[in-house]
Amino acid sequence: MGSVNRQIASASARALRPEQVGRLMDASPEAALLTDRAGIIQYVNPAFQALTGYSPEEAIGRTPSIVKSGRLSREFYQRMWGTLMGGQEFRGVLINRRKSGELFHEEKTIRPLFDSRGRITHFLSAGHDVSDRLAQEQLSGPGDTHDALTGLPGRALFLDRVDQTLSRLRRSGERFALAVVDIDGFHAIDQTLGRADADALLRSVGQRLSHCVRAVDTVARLEADRFALLLPGAQGEGGTACVLRTIVKSFDDPFVAAGGSLRLTVSVGACLGNADAAGAAALLQRAEAVVLQVKRAGGGDFRLQEAEATAGDAVRAVAPRLDFQTAQEALLLQHQVPLTRKGVRRGDRLCRTGQEFRFLYVLHAGSVRLESFAADGREQVIALRFKGDWLGLDGIATRRYAFDTVAMETGEVWAIRYDALLKACAAAPGVQALLHAAMSREVLRDRELQLTVNTLPTEARVADFLRRWAQGLSQRGLRTDRITLHMTRGEIGNYLGMTLESVSRAMSRLAREKLIAFGNSGRRDVEIVDVAGLDAFIARSQRP
Repeated sequence: MGSVNRQIASASARALRPEQVGRLMDASPEAALLTDRAGIIQYVNPAFQALTGYSPEEAIGRTPSIVKSGRLSREFYQRMWGTLMGGQEFRGVLINRRKSGELFHEEKTIRPLFDSRGRITHFLSAGHDVSDRLAQEQLSGPGDTHDALTGLPGRALFLDRVDQTLSRLRRSGERFALAVVDIDGFHAIDQTLGRADADALLRSVGQRLSHCVRAVDTVARLEADRFALLLPGAQGEGGTACVLRTIVKSFDDPFVAAGGSLRLTVSVGACLGNADAAGAAALLQRAEAVVLQVKRAGGGDFRLQEAEATAGDAVRAVAPRLDFQTAQEALLLQHQVPLTRKGVRRGDRLCRTGQEFRFLYVLHAGSVRLESFAADGREQVIALRFKGDWLGLDGIATRRYAFDTVAMETGEVWAIRYDALLKACAAAPGVQALLHAAMSREVLRDRELQLTVNTLPTEARVADFLRRWAQGLSQRGLRTDRITLHMTRGEIGNYLGMTLESVSRAMSRLAREKLIAFGNSGRRDVEIVDVAGLDAFIARSQRP
């Protein structure tokens, strides 16, 4: 956004009235409008009138849908609003319609504005006409055709090409392969790199994948660290496996990252299709289910499956080896519950207190904390959530989220629209049972925490906190010999109802008894030396 719009945004912590920002908006060369939280237009500037043909009198009191062309899908706007209501800035190219009926492409930035308590109060939109630049480019589905970071086709264009391939195959009878490529452990790598280095690494991955395939093939970036391949004219299982093996082997060569070298591995899940295969979205979901199998088996490999095998077959084949998280995700995929992968970085807020409830999230990687406001106005950490946990359940009863959900590290969530989940629950008792189980776990866990806080001595609370963290990681198939606490000691004390000094004394004692050891990297590394010893320490502390 331009400097004028940054000035407007900087006023968001104050009570914001349209007339206060009118002068700044009027000076902006971009078409700008201000809406309230409900999306009702409060103010438009002269550049908006020049671009759209709508006068302030015609626009104020209505919604930005007055310029909606109908050329973008409902899913596109759902993702846009999901980003905004999550407190994040949205950038993209929209196909809009002027008052005269003429279509135009608008490169737009929309950002939420907040009050002093961090609650969204308004949305500021600024954009300009890029129709000339995109004159040869047609948007055929939700979102932009190409990924802005890598320049590769995005999800919408990829799915469109798959559907085109299916239509062509119905005439030629040829086969094709669809593959999904997932970088193993990327969220941990991303934590150690700056944003610029992580972005550069993703671009390099896209380039390497492109070098492994033919000019007629399509390499796309779906989201975050996940890519997809469309291989028309596949030469059966043997020929396709050869291509997939080449892709996996290509990652043996290190990448240049942050001034050094970095080795990556990838998990590749693929399915072979023909003219009788299901539609593009269903094929992509099946390939993603196969990726879950590869990652559970250790990653760094590929697996190929006939597209005619149902998603249920894929789930049953791998179910005995799945941990809870991948099992529940496979069940959601089996019943075609729409899942949107969303990367998060430390400090990102998925939900805000009082925000309208629309989505539930499954935490695919990383950890988050739930925050509320104490009586004195300070933020209070009230719960922690880890890989495999459901987020946003607090919003079901009132249709408003009760807590802020804040990422403690780089990770990923699977966003699920609640209305779509309810439809799946009505059709599949297994999905309903999954939701009920998530609710039950949350109630039991919070009850156990309350009992711990009320009954254990202060030092044992910290030992119990570390033990529970390690057990949670172990249950999800993750390492526990060294964990990184993505919380300061003050935040741990806030969570456990202890002072900073008490937490520090407790950790020092646990270290003296050789139950834990502190890392040497300067980060908040804690090596759990003896989990059984932590159990014994807690038991001793409860003796009279």
